[in-house]
Amino acid sequence: MRRRFAAFLLAGVLLCTPASAAVSTVQSQTIVRVGLAYDTTAMAAPQLQNVDGTGYDIGTMNGTSFSAAISVSQTRLTIKPQGTGLAVLDTDSGQVLYQTSGTTLAISPRGTLTWFNKYKYRGDFVYTRTGNAVTVVNYVGLEDYIKGVIPYEMSASWPKEALKAQAVCARSYADGQMDRHKSQGFDVCNGTHCQVYKGANSATANSDAAVDETQGKYIYENDKKVVGCFFSSDGGATESSVNVWGGNYAYLTGKVDPYENTAAASNGVWSVTLTAAELQSKLQSAGYLIGTIQSVQVTKRTAVGNVNELTITDTSGKQVVLSKDKCRTALGLNSIRYTVNGLGSTQAVTSNSAASGLYINGTLATDGSLYAVSENGTVSAIGSANGKTALTGTGTQTITTTTSGSQTTINTADPAATGASYTFSGTGWGHGVGMSQYGAKAMAEQGYTYDQILQFYFTGVTVK
Repeated sequence: MRRRFAAFLLAGVLLCTPASAAVSTVQSQTIVRVGLAYDTTAMAAPQLQNVDGTGYDIGTMNGTSFSAAISVSQTRLTIKPQGTGLAVLDTDSGQVLYQTSGTTLAISPRGTLTWFNKYKYRGDFVYTRTGNAVTVVNYVGLEDYIKGVIPYEMSASWPKEALKAQAVCARSYADGQMDRHKSQGFDVCNGTHCQVYKGANSATANSDAAVDETQGKYIYENDKKVVGCFFSSDGGATESSVNVWGGNYAYLTGKVDPYENTAAASNGVWSVTLTAAELQSKLQSAGYLIGTIQSVQVTKRTAVGNVNELTITDTSGKQVVLSKDKCRTALGLNSIRYTVNGLGSTQAVTSNSAASGLYINGTLATDGSLYAVSENGTVSAIGSANGKTALTGTGTQTITTTTSGSQTTINTADPAATGASYTFSGTGWGHGVGMSQYGAKAMAEQGYTYDQILQFYFTGVTVK
């Protein structure tokens, strides 16, 4: 360290002092490495600025342990590629404060909060040169990380018990996702792929207290930590993981939700209309080969009524069958809880003055046959040799069941929708597995505690 520091003095670098006693402020907690700028978002010259003007220690990160080489009093720093390595500059004067021939360096703020890219963060920062850009990773204590998640995943003004449930979910989720970005040199990203994390900007006393009051708490199934999945709104029922992602986990079992006030949820009730051409384009963009759309049909629903299989048929008879979460993501829909109606259909029930009997779409109906007319005019025959038939708001559903393990899928076939465009009408927002955030809010408003909320949405778990 002495030899390197002497070299900096010879180069005319001033206002730097050795920092042999410096210790990172986050070492007392489990460290989470959060990718803030990487891959396509890596930056040419990222900057830091102290919130309280206390300066920085600059050095290296060994594992999750920071080792300081020098201290600087400047409060605004710029990190950029220089030579074969990286340099730290005083943002205001452009003076080089520190330079390394290596491709990685670490900076530990002497204060509690630091501005980076319009947000205030706790913890340390590690910079890695990738070509002519710089990857930025925030090394932050787990509890401080959760404080930076909560107000971006749930409104900080919501009841504290809901926030506490969210804190335990977020902590359990992070614990189970630590290897998600291992190949990129960090644990989790700062976006929806992992959890939205933007530091301390929107934290409140209420949201921070929710983290402090649940510190160290996780969700367990049979004394084993589990991943705390969550989403915005279930629209009336959560869904089993096996019916969304394919993994059959008992604690992630779908159920009807009597608590969530779907009508009061942001985007809890939604409707999307796509023309046949738009639907075709979405499917092709998702990698499915299909021609001009002829019909769209929900061909399977789960035991709680969510869409489990969607069949789209083109005019040549070719079909694309979407299953599980693809019923939502392939078409860009808000949830898997919806119905489909075709617009521009020519189906009709008529009589023929020249002959006796009732005609369905121009075909004489057989004696004793029954039909249902939906709200959009679709006409469906009632009765099936393959199962029982139910009358619904959109026509008929032929009901058979398939059981796989502990999960039952109702093989319902909604009426096939046809027309020039298709309206998807649904409730809920998100994948539907685990805890509904709007449901947690409603339960908290009704007096339930955070552990009671979690034990409703996660089957057979304990919180400890």
